[in-house]
Amino acid sequence: MPSWGGAFLSIVSYFVRQIVCSPVRLFRVLWRMSTNISEQFSVMQLLRNRAVASYVCANPKFLFKYLPPRYLIRNMSAPTRTTCFLHHYKYLLSQLSDNSLRTILREDVTVFQLQDGEHRFEITMGRSRDIRHSRHVDHEGELSLNLLVDHSHVYVLSFTIVPGWVVGSQTVDVLMITRIQGALGVFPKISQASKAMRGMPADMILMTALRGVAEAFGIREMAGVSAARHLCYCEDDDAIFKKSYDEFFLRVGAARNSADFFIALFPLPEKPLSQVKRGQKTRARARRAFKEQMAMETFGYFRLHGSTAAERSLCYAFDLHDPEGSDDGDSRVARE
Repeated sequence: MPSWGGAFLSIVSYFVRQIVCSPVRLFRVLWRMSTNISEQFSVMQLLRNRAVASYVCANPKFLFKYLPPRYLIRNMSAPTRTTCFLHHYKYLLSQLSDNSLRTILREDVTVFQLQDGEHRFEITMGRSRDIRHSRHVDHEGELSLNLLVDHSHVYVLSFTIVPGWVVGSQTVDVLMITRIQGALGVFPKISQASKAMRGMPADMILMTALRGVAEAFGIREMAGVSAARHLCYCEDDDAIFKKSYDEFFLRVGAARNSADFFIALFPLPEKPLSQVKRGQKTRARARRAFKEQMAMETFGYFRLHGSTAAERSLCYAFDLHDPEGSDDGDSRVARE
């Protein structure tokens, strides 16, 4: 098992090969590290965990990925970037067993799967990785939920566990969503997934899985990045970014706050069944029951694989109701 010492040697080797050879790069890295030196020491303390040390041995630059300005969102200060990175991994260390953390760092784990005829649909979670034609992939979020159709990645949602104050919230821990993106040239597969999952669009499918992750980690609040603060935002694509982020977050019931994030609590708000058109209620009930199942199965993965919050409680918010139950608008709101 790689030790703290082995990881440290890998970091030194990386600096010698990639940083020291370029005076400009060396100055830039040292300057960024010096702006919040105490936090840098705290980051290095992550190496005390064997799962982290093992990963750093193979990927030493991992512990410095937050230093460049293009990390998570636009215009984030260097100390805040360091704080977000450190907070995220400290939280994971508090929630996951070493084996679970080691697995998630190195590969994607399947948290939900569905076989529909000859097609297989999966939702996996792991460290953010490449999706075709995406920029700054490793910097757009620390974890990703991925939608796969017949083993092909078609959609991704990336997030990081950050302190609430970073997104203008009073909550201690928040899931900050920084990427919702589909792969190019796979629209037929995305349509297949939507049809198999009761008509839910791909972004909503992954938001439903995110609810299960949030509850497994004991986190109640999400914060969606606005289009203008997205890492890859450009004015030429303003309409596309606003549709993918601002309009989507408003559609799921999030409210924009003064810090320019879209804030919502899990479970996300839903329209009461009493307000659903009479001919669409059966479909709405089926979709809501399916969403409950998906979130519950995602939650269940972490309950079985070492999430301490998930082990303490079955769930605080799952509402496994009768799909044919009351339409009374005063009853607990069902999920659509």
